Amino acid sequence: MTKSPDVDELWPTVERIYRREIRLLQEADYLEWLSFFAPKFRYRAPIVRSTDARADMVALDGELAYYDDDRTTMELRAKKLASSRAWTEVPPSRLRYFVQLLDIDSADSVVVAISNILVFRTCHESQENVFYGERIDRFVDVDEQLKIADRTVVLDKVRLSAENLNVFL
Repeated sequence: MTKSPDVDELWPTVERIYRREIRLLQEADYLEWLSFFAPKFRYRAPIVRSTDARADMVALDGELAYYDDDRTTMELRAKKLASSRAWTEVPPSRLRYFVQLLDIDSADSVVVAISNILVFRTCHESQENVFYGERIDRFVDVDEQLKIADRTVVLDKVRLSAENLNVFL
């Protein structure tokens, strides 16, 4: 991309990427899911701190996170979940993803998409988890395709009830 594309042109492209991504995540095809990411990327889900005011909910860089991974660590996670070594995923979780694209901005060959996310997970027939929050994706052009170079997920819940976090957000 030499110039910043028009946001109206980007909207259907980003939605199409998200629909395909959700399909792969729900099918637990994590290795193929990684193809949506740039060769070098960062995937973060920081642990947020909360005070009485919603405006004071912060997620500071460099602090503890549920995820703070790059391609190497995400490939390890994906390969483990695709193998029989992920004993917490026997039987596999049932997942439903809902992503609501809220806004897109484009500048300097970078596309930023802000979305609401809602993820339902049922595992072991008795445990149910709900994850919800905001997702900020920074896309870059890789061989004329938009790829995620940075994903930050800020969950609204400060304390998660999940016994494990074998779900990508």
